[in-house]
Amino acid sequence: MSHKTAKTVTYKFLNTAKSDREDLPPAARGYIMQIRSSGRILLNIINDILDFSKIESGKMDIVPAEYELVSLCNDVANIVETRLKDKPVELLMSIKPGIPKVLYGDSVRLRQILINLANNAAKFTQKGKIHIVIDYEVRDEEQIRLNMRVEDTGCGIKEKDLERIFDSFQQVDSKRNRNAEGTGLGLAICKKLLDLMDGEIHVSSVYEKGSVFSVTLPQQVRDWSPSIAVPDAEHQVAIGYFSNRFLAKRFFDAVKQLGIFSIALIAPDRMAWALEAYAKECAGKNIFLFLEEKNEDDELRSILENFPNITIVELVSFFSDKKTESESWRRIHKPLSENNIAMALAGEEIQINRDSREAEEIDFIAPEAKILIVDDNEINLIVTQGLLEPLQMKVYAISSGIEAVELIEQHHFDLIFMDHMMPELDGIETTRIIRRFHPQYQDIPIIALTANVMDGMREEFLSEGMNDLVAKPIEVRMLVQKVKQWLPPEKIVPCQNVKNSDSQREGSEKIVVGDLDTDSARKLLGDDKLFWNVLKEYYRNIPKKVKLIGQLKQQGNLPAYTIEVHALKSASRQIGATNLANLAAMLEKAGNDGNMDIIRENTDELLAMYAGYEEVLAPFCREEQEAVPKKEMDLEHIRTVFDEMMDAIENLDIDRMEEGREQLSQYEYGGQAGELYEELSEAIDNIDVDRCTELLQMWKQLLSQSEYNLRLR
Repeated sequence: MSHKTAKTVTYKFLNTAKSDREDLPPAARGYIMQIRSSGRILLNIINDILDFSKIESGKMDIVPAEYELVSLCNDVANIVETRLKDKPVELLMSIKPGIPKVLYGDSVRLRQILINLANNAAKFTQKGKIHIVIDYEVRDEEQIRLNMRVEDTGCGIKEKDLERIFDSFQQVDSKRNRNAEGTGLGLAICKKLLDLMDGEIHVSSVYEKGSVFSVTLPQQVRDWSPSIAVPDAEHQVAIGYFSNRFLAKRFFDAVKQLGIFSIALIAPDRMAWALEAYAKECAGKNIFLFLEEKNEDDELRSILENFPNITIVELVSFFSDKKTESESWRRIHKPLSENNIAMALAGEEIQINRDSREAEEIDFIAPEAKILIVDDNEINLIVTQGLLEPLQMKVYAISSGIEAVELIEQHHFDLIFMDHMMPELDGIETTRIIRRFHPQYQDIPIIALTANVMDGMREEFLSEGMNDLVAKPIEVRMLVQKVKQWLPPEKIVPCQNVKNSDSQREGSEKIVVGDLDTDSARKLLGDDKLFWNVLKEYYRNIPKKVKLIGQLKQQGNLPAYTIEVHALKSASRQIGATNLANLAAMLEKAGNDGNMDIIRENTDELLAMYAGYEEVLAPFCREEQEAVPKKEMDLEHIRTVFDEMMDAIENLDIDRMEEGREQLSQYEYGGQAGELYEELSEAIDNIDVDRCTELLQMWKQLLSQSEYNLRLR
């Protein structure tokens, strides 16, 4: 097996879905969705109560560490945007540019406070805006005082209720807000956390107009460099064209904070007039036109044609998947803030015309780092380990969330990569358990591995306790970048490019394998050796997975079916099987939607296409082995091997299990013994130790029966 850096064990877990059940009727599916939603709400309530209980009992520890406030604020904004997706509410963020880059404090609790306040605003604001303001004052040479506000245009709070707004288990104006979920603990927890950190919280409100929650908090400074800066600001001009009054005000306030000269544009056809009116101020400077997302781009293209020296910066929805088109037409995502304006001016979000070999350049190793990879898909484990191999880290690869919870009790990992969709215990549920019940992992980065990067998934991961995500199919550049970003700095050892010529792609020659997009697959993986390893693993799994997906479809086991086609989508994209991946993606969506009609109509096509790759890949992946004569069974030796394999299972030693299989492979089997050998071999490949134990016991009984029959003769 390829991932031998960790001894792993697969546990069986109670699956409440009956394999032979009929497709659920709409009413039953509706009940299940209600139960699931209620379960999530209940979990949030439990989390609040546990936090509150910890604080009340004096067991809530404040754990300071270095952090970057701008990054923390971006995470908070991402989470809040998902709460506002279907509301006509504009989220705005103000961050004073000069705020020190690196602070020292409990960023986890600060993040919790800001999320509580901002989510509260989102809950009670139906239209208008929510404005998160981050300011500061210098207290002395080592400390600042953060001044933070969350302003909204929501329903407001009655004056008589203000004095009890921070009381435990209180939701004021309960008659009007009876449909708002929550425990009434969020604000009480914020206040108690701030008390623990020598901070304060205050509220002001006008009923039916909105509220302002203000927080002050002292923080140590570790790096006084400004968090946000625009190089050569005096040579930049920002023109703003915004119909939304909230965005317009926020934009001009932000560019003023950044020290940029700005011009308000009335309409695109007044561009020439504006440039002429401010000719002196614009002379010899870089000019940027900031505007809201437009459905029709013709007028913007005409601006680029008529004013080729102007760079358009289009502010798009947080959920938009529009990409930056060129250096002269950039796109930034909401919320509008000093930070993303500065990035647009500096062009930092633009990544065009990158040298394709840049992905292969690795300028560090981390031999002292311990990494955990959790993924139920063998191909993803091979890919991730292969991409991380040059970094010389200690990598543990396991196949389930249950194993992850077991393993973190035995080892301390510096970084965890967590698959999103896994059977039994998925990535989000595993993360919740780790964060809640293993306090030593409170600040250990957990990065989601997911093929679902749209529809606010990143923000869902962040809200559930994860720190970041890596999209599948996994790309070498992105994976290495995340490792460097999230590993503790002391574990990073700078060095020259660590990839050697053997692992790099040997040239740009075309590799033709059926209809696979091998160029894209090789580029993602960074070298040919890993590409061939992944392709062989994909080929090896085809018969087993084709059979499994077909069975799950016949049984109507939607949850398991959806997980399997999701895994097929990811694996197929990794090797460049684009058409198969797209069909699997459609069926994954059908599984999530509970649409059995689409599944019945298209699964046969999927399986035929998938099975067809066995013949396509065979010439490249079938290992030709010299025929070795098989021996007659040596019952005494086989029984010894069985004992060694049982001992290996007890010690979770997969390597010894494989060695046992190698010894068993030298004998000629027939009938039931041959079937048991094949099943045992498959169970070892799947790291299913429960099944291995069961098969070994069955085989022992078979041997005993065979010896008894021989004695009778």
